[in-house]
Amino acid sequence: MKKEEEIIRLFKRYLANECSEEETKSFLELFHSKEHESFFKELIDAELSKKADAEFKNMPNIKAELSQVREKVIQETTPSFHREPIQLKLWSRRIVVAAMLILCSSAGLYFYLRNQTSNNGQLVGDIGPGSNKALLTLADGSQIVLDEALKGNLTNQNGVRITKADDGQLVYTINETAQAQNLNDGSGKMLTNTISTPRGGQYQVNLPDGTRVWLNAESVIKFPISFVDLKERRVELQGEAYFEVEKDATKPFFVSTDKQEVRVLGTHFNISSYKNELDTKTTLLEGSVKVRLLNTKRVSQKVLKPGDQSQIRATSAQINVVTVDPQSEIAWKNGRFFFENEPIEDIMKQIKRWYDVDVEYEDNMAGKTIWGSVTRYGNVSKVLSVLESTGGVHFKIEGRRIIVRK
Repeated sequence: MKKEEEIIRLFKRYLANECSEEETKSFLELFHSKEHESFFKELIDAELSKKADAEFKNMPNIKAELSQVREKVIQETTPSFHREPIQLKLWSRRIVVAAMLILCSSAGLYFYLRNQTSNNGQLVGDIGPGSNKALLTLADGSQIVLDEALKGNLTNQNGVRITKADDGQLVYTINETAQAQNLNDGSGKMLTNTISTPRGGQYQVNLPDGTRVWLNAESVIKFPISFVDLKERRVELQGEAYFEVEKDATKPFFVSTDKQEVRVLGTHFNISSYKNELDTKTTLLEGSVKVRLLNTKRVSQKVLKPGDQSQIRATSAQINVVTVDPQSEIAWKNGRFFFENEPIEDIMKQIKRWYDVDVEYEDNMAGKTIWGSVTRYGNVSKVLSVLESTGGVHFKIEGRRIIVRK
């Protein structure tokens, strides 16, 4: 059976809720494959067109609006950049939601579009969300655009092979015959690689020791091309990243930012250290870490337990530890915005980074805080509508500029 015929068979069975568990798994793998992306879009277009009544087909903008719905379906059913087997049932439910959207009545479809693409005339423009985008800078200064690079072998440098796996992650393989001196710059200092994400970008990377790192938008991580013959594992971070550190009792793991150093053996934690943010925050989810303040005459350090968050204010030379909900702190990694009584200025910094927009304020919003949660994979209008629903704040989109006002 041809692959396209198998896709059509599974597509129809899924919409009819007739797929077995194994068929569901196969369907999801095919659905999220870049190879079949255009074919699935054609199937979705055909399904949407089939469900639209003749009166709506004749409306002047219906083709463009059907295309918007198709893109919404793709967005709603595309998982965040970590793809783990444990998430299978979650994404199954998302595709059920998408199927319901596809099969809704034509009138419902039309008014769904109208509601999603405008907000009382305020949000007349719209901007799509960020995606997996990153730049790998090698030790020799050469660069590879990771989101554009083909799967397979990317480069060989000093006995280290870097490949891009099917899921987009980087894999480092050390050549057993490589000499240790090939891994340093000649003075004994280990060669390093750098991965950076732009505004509107995110990326997941496996470091040479197996440690997994999720980089948020506008972030940079610098690390050795190998941890072979090193007594410790050290990386440098600017921006925000979530770490799942590979356990190695013989080689402690360190993360340095401009204000702090975090020491771990094997644990899960999140660090937010943007230069335009007032606080550097380290949130522990599992294990134990020690946070040490840098650039101070006296030693200042704290040991965190799960649920703790250390906060280092730019204007203070001390570490403050508070109890937080760790899951809310890593909501970005799981594809959501989560705002818990958060100042509107801080919220708009997140939106600025993820949607690659500029933000202007027409009114003084000092002291205005907001609660809310919304997916990061919808257009910016969806996020702004949620913020507006809390009251006291309004938005206008002009090109790639968002104007904030009371």
